[in-house]
Amino acid sequence: MSNAQAKCERTGKVIPLSEGAYVASPGTGEWAFVATDAPEQPSDYSVAVASLSKSPEALVDWIAHLNEKSWFDPKKLADFFTRFRKQNKLFHAL
Repeated sequence: MSNAQAKCERTGKVIPLSEGAYVASPGTGEWAFVATDAPEQPSDYSVAVASLSKSPEALVDWIAHLNEKSWFDPKKLADFFTRFRKQNKLFHAL
């Protein structure tokens, strides 16, 4: 994984991207980037960034799994990544 860093949306700390998680609130379908050591909310649905970067299959499996959730809204996930990318200047990684 790269040396990219991002800001935890709960603590405000800038951490390595690989030490965070993407966290959804099933009640709203909203997403956030959160440090793995940040305080948890009771309804958090999270996946560690490091888990998704293990292989392309891991990412495919996660997205398919999300699609089975009644609360999942693909547009909200896409909007999160657009915002997250801009806020943390995560451009041109491909």
